[in-house]
Amino acid sequence: MIPLSVEELFKNHADGLTLTWLAGRGGEHRVILLETDQKLAHVGYLNLIHPPQIQIIGPYELAYLDALAKNVYQDLLKQIFENENLACIIMVECPDVPSDLLQAAEEYQIPLFRAQLSGENLINYLHTTIARLLAQRITMHGVFMDVLGMGVLITGESGTGKSELALELVSRGHRLIADDATEFSRIAPETISGACPLSGMNAFLEVRGLGILNVQALFGDSAIKKDKYLRLIVHLEHMTSEGLQNVDRLQGDSGVRRILGVDIPEIRLPVAPGRNLAVLLEAAVRNHSLKKQGYNAADEFCELQRQAMYMSN
Repeated sequence: MIPLSVEELFKNHADGLTLTWLAGRGGEHRVILLETDQKLAHVGYLNLIHPPQIQIIGPYELAYLDALAKNVYQDLLKQIFENENLACIIMVECPDVPSDLLQAAEEYQIPLFRAQLSGENLINYLHTTIARLLAQRITMHGVFMDVLGMGVLITGESGTGKSELALELVSRGHRLIADDATEFSRIAPETISGACPLSGMNAFLEVRGLGILNVQALFGDSAIKKDKYLRLIVHLEHMTSEGLQNVDRLQGDSGVRRILGVDIPEIRLPVAPGRNLAVLLEAAVRNHSLKKQGYNAADEFCELQRQAMYMSN
């Protein structure tokens, strides 16, 4: 179970949620319990039978409350605000908030907000935010980069030249996301998102002989990116002559690596003196994009060769 205080929600997402804090500031430490089994609804419109932790009240909900007899209305307000699982209430599409709600929020110290977003957009935003907080996470060794618009994780043993390759790629216009360690989270059934685990540290790259470099200061703001979906892994490895001979000359050395239950394509690149790894990695990314579109150069080569052999007979 992951706790999220109302104060944290407001501090980190007030701009995106367009929130204004109207009343109940004493309840800033009330907690939203983010349970993975979903026994307790996180967010939803006003519901008195199965109340969510974040109650959304819009024009229709207000119209329903206004139509009630005064004694019933007061009983319902008491029922809403005395719910021990209630974290906060957010008003949407309501320019004027009833004074009874403001007074109850102050009396029970339940945070009461107003949002400029529509109810549906607000709920979608909250669901997305909560899904990210609940996502499975793992930290992996390697350099994570945006290469030609694709999230690529460069892995390999120490000394294979991962950081040097990353520096060369940044100098060629690609963007650094995280060096040495990348935190990946599964934000959807088939989607892995990666970012630097420490906020503000994604601009730094350690290169042997040069020490720590700030690629943002060296190459400008376009040299870094906050996060990216992981689409490809490129593994660098030193290979013996025997190992090179065993590599498939047509299809290359490729496979998949399972991360957080998602299969990610992986390409293994041999490291050897004289090999331009930056060009090879760019070519690998372009070739992977073509394969995703249904084109395979090796298959076309074999088919053309087969046709040539058939025509010669």
